[in-house]
Amino acid sequence: MVLGETDYKLVRKVSHRFYAGKFSTRDPLPGEQYKELLELQEDMPQVVMHDPDSDLKWWMFNGKFYREDENLSPEEIKALLLMRDKKRRKQIERAQKYLQADEALKTSSTGREPIPEDVKIFVWKRDDGKCTKCGSRENLEFDHIIPLAKGGSNTARNLQLLCAKCNREKGANLA
Repeated sequence: MVLGETDYKLVRKVSHRFYAGKFSTRDPLPGEQYKELLELQEDMPQVVMHDPDSDLKWWMFNGKFYREDENLSPEEIKALLLMRDKKRRKQIERAQKYLQADEALKTSSTGREPIPEDVKIFVWKRDDGKCTKCGSRENLEFDHIIPLAKGGSNTARNLQLLCAKCNREKGANLA
């Protein structure tokens, strides 16, 4: 088992002891040594307890406690913990982006504003109810000349009537 984060309690008196389940530090840590440990663990993981029977070690690093039983060096422990923290931050960032996208979908089912009815009526009359490319009067659709994704709008100047076939051929192109 490598670097399992765990809960520990620290009993403070004049001296300090660490407890983890049935394990505890054998000798109390005097106040000055405890202060020194707190300073050292900010830069490099420090062993606070060790069970020689199982090679289980408890480490303190950046105010948190970890346990491992692979006899790793302080540098290896630090590298693993920093890498784990970096992965965790990225995971949290991805989760936050997911939540933002999810909220955006909830507020808008299509993700875009509908074309106003008065604009649809104007474009229909202007284009004489037929495809502006081929003249067909079947399967007509409102097409954005400049797609919304490329900065277009729902104004009459940016809309035209196209049949489904001509609209598919045009795709997201500007022509």
